[in-house]
Amino acid sequence: MTGCTEQPRDIHLEYQKRLSHTVDKPLVKAEKLSNIPQTVFSLLNEDKISVGVLQLAQLNKCALSTLIAEHNSQLGKLATPASRLIYQIEFIKAAPACLKLLDETSNTYQQISAALLDKKTLLAHHFKHFLYNDVELKKTWQLTHYELDTNFNGLVETELALERIATIKQQIDVGNYENINTQHIYKSLEQLNRFNFNQALITASRNQTYLNELATDFLESNIELSALCDPLKNKKQAKIISNIFKKFYLEQLQPYQSQLTGALERLMPYYQTLWGGSIDNQDALSNLLLDTSTNNLLNRLKKSAKHHVVWWQGFYKQCEISPI
Repeated sequence: MTGCTEQPRDIHLEYQKRLSHTVDKPLVKAEKLSNIPQTVFSLLNEDKISVGVLQLAQLNKCALSTLIAEHNSQLGKLATPASRLIYQIEFIKAAPACLKLLDETSNTYQQISAALLDKKTLLAHHFKHFLYNDVELKKTWQLTHYELDTNFNGLVETELALERIATIKQQIDVGNYENINTQHIYKSLEQLNRFNFNQALITASRNQTYLNELATDFLESNIELSALCDPLKNKKQAKIISNIFKKFYLEQLQPYQSQLTGALERLMPYYQTLWGGSIDNQDALSNLLLDTSTNNLLNRLKKSAKHHVVWWQGFYKQCEISPI
C-alpha cells in the first residue's frame, strides 16, 4: 500500500491537469466513485431441528457429541459468520460415522438424521451468509482510500486464500462434504485481513478505468488534431503534449495499469466463482463480474486503456512525430 508517496490516482489527475494547461482548456472535475450497495443476506433459522440433551447423552462415543456440546456452550455468545459455517460443515462431516453406531429405530438416530439432512439442504445458504457478512469478504467491493503501489505485495497470498474459499464453495455445491477443510476458512480470512489486497485492487482498477475514460473524453473533445498538427505551423505545442504523455502515461500509468490487469486476470475467476450470480437483483456487482457485461471490471479497464492509446496513436500519426 502507498503511504506518503504519490498515489496512481494523483498521478493520473496531474497528467490531465498538465494536458489541460497546455491546450488551455478546462477539465471536467473528476468525481469520486461511489460504493456498490451492500447486500443484505440474512441467515435462516440454523437449528430448525435440534439435538436435545437426552439424545446428546447417547452420543458419548461419537465425535459429534463433542462438536454439539461445544456449540451449545457457545450459544448466546457472538458467533461469527465463519464459525457458524464451520459448525454446519463439521456436523455434516461427523454425523454419518455417528449414525452407524446408533439404532436406526431410535429417536436419537431419527433426530441426527433429520438434522443432517436439514444442514445439507441449508449449507449453500450458510456459505452465502458467510460470503456477504464476514468482515473481510464483505469489504472486498467497498472503496478504500489506499491504492496498490507497484510492488503488489499480497497478490500471491490473496490468490491462495480466494482459491481455498472458492474450493469450499465448489465442494458444497457438489456435495463433497467429507473433503472440505474448514481450517482453510480462518487461514484464508487471516491472509485477506493481513494484506487487504482485494479491496485495494478493485478500488485502484475502478479509479484507473474512470480516469482513463475521463482523460480520453478530454482529448477527443478539446484537441483538434488537424489544427494542432498543421504542417504549416510550429509543432512546439504538439511536442509538449507528447512529452506529457510520455512522462505520465507511458512511463508511469501504463505499466501500473498493466499490473492491475495482470492481477485481475489472476483473481477474476475466483471473484466470479464466489460472487458471480450469488444474489438475485445484485445487478451492480454482477455487472462488474459477468464476462458479457460492458462494465466487467477487467474488460472495461483494458478497453479504457486501449481507447486512450488509440487516440495517441492518431495524434502521433497526424503530427508525424515520434513518441520515443
